[in-house]
Amino acid sequence: MSALAQYRAVLDLSRQMVELSQRQSWDELASVETGRAQLLGQMPADLSSLPAGEQAAIAATIRQIQDCDDSVLAYVMPWREHAGALLSRLQPGR
Repeated sequence: MSALAQYRAVLDLSRQMVELSQRQSWDELASVETGRAQLLGQMPADLSSLPAGEQAAIAATIRQIQDCDDSVLAYVMPWREHAGALLSRLQPGR
């Protein structure tokens, strides 16, 4: 699989993560994120030897991945804060 194909696969998983976060499917979201992290761990560290066109396509794909990550965080963080507040109320002595 080419580096560009790998990044596009990460983008597909990132888009799935956005959908799952919107549906509040936290277990599925965590599972997809684990798979995405594994795929990212297999990515080449140095892309400088690739043709300029492929590097540009990868850069554009990475920006899309970052946009997806921002969207996921926009859904996850309020729920995380809400869960933290609920858990703090359950702690003895509070």
